[in-house]
Amino acid sequence: MKGLAVLMVIFIFWYFAGMFRQFELMTAALCIAVLTILLTILAIYQKRRLSLRLKKTRDIAFKKVEKEIAVLAENKSALPVNRFQVRLRLRYMTDRKATRKKYIGCAGSKKMNEENFSSFYLYAPLCGILEISLLRLTVFDPLSVFSSGKKLRESGQLLVFPIEKPMQIILPSSGSHDNIPLTDTSTPKKGDDHSEVRLIREYREGDLLRHIHQNYSAKTDSLYVKEFSRENDFILDLLLDTSFNDTSTEDWDAFYEIIFSVMTSMLRLEYTLNVFYFDRSRNGLMEFRVSDSADCAELMAQVYLADKKCTHEELYGNSDLHRTDLMVINTHAEWFCAGKPIYRFHKELVEKELSSVVFRL
Repeated sequence: MKGLAVLMVIFIFWYFAGMFRQFELMTAALCIAVLTILLTILAIYQKRRLSLRLKKTRDIAFKKVEKEIAVLAENKSALPVNRFQVRLRLRYMTDRKATRKKYIGCAGSKKMNEENFSSFYLYAPLCGILEISLLRLTVFDPLSVFSSGKKLRESGQLLVFPIEKPMQIILPSSGSHDNIPLTDTSTPKKGDDHSEVRLIREYREGDLLRHIHQNYSAKTDSLYVKEFSRENDFILDLLLDTSFNDTSTEDWDAFYEIIFSVMTSMLRLEYTLNVFYFDRSRNGLMEFRVSDSADCAELMAQVYLADKKCTHEELYGNSDLHRTDLMVINTHAEWFCAGKPIYRFHKELVEKELSSVVFRL
């Protein structure tokens, strides 16, 4: 728009200069025309010498939490780029719909010998893999009047994780775990082996006072507790059923919310989980043991990146697993434990249900 206005000014100056035979106006029109050509050539030159790439081609974000995305601008010209614009596309891997955005940046010259980072912020509304594609770069001249653009083929992925929801899970009141699919139940009650200290960590609400490390707490002027190695762990088998074909992006979002909250809640109850999921790219059913929060995050990343498309026969037919022997969570937001339905979530209310419903196993 600015460039069109400049061209109109040149035309008007030239028209009146010719009509009234004003040499000064003609000179001014020629100067503006030459400046226009020089600015256009500069924009084209800087466009060819400027390249962009994402600082991280794969990164992690959290649902409904603003995430900063860094873009590295490599300027090979001797002049700084005062302003450039990038048009990008955001699309979930499970959805055809895409959102387009623009952001503005700048880049120093090659002589500065430093990396030029520009940032923009994303707000991911759903869990899953959000694909970020840089589509087009537009470089402006120093006056931001004229510009030149080119297509980009840079893309990356953002793994959008859920935020943990504290679930109220009630285990069998009798102390028996016969209704829960446990791999190791050598002792009906789990305890701690106080002969071996596994680590020393900061005190958290609910920790036993007798486990406070007196000497270390006195030195640091903060409360620290001793965490002991466990004699036995209850190991729970969990199958992630992705055999339904009519799964939308919203369904996947609810599925990820449920499995993440169930796993983190079971870890707080001191259960270890053997999680089974299908990955066609790795030849079938995979098994992953989750014993802490780091394992939980690693499993979520693996499940996100897996080729989960399968049939019911592929999931259950070629393995030793049976539906009635497992805790099962499927992409229809249904939760089963040892063949018994625990709860069916509503994808529109899944976050509220995870925090407010009492689940009895």
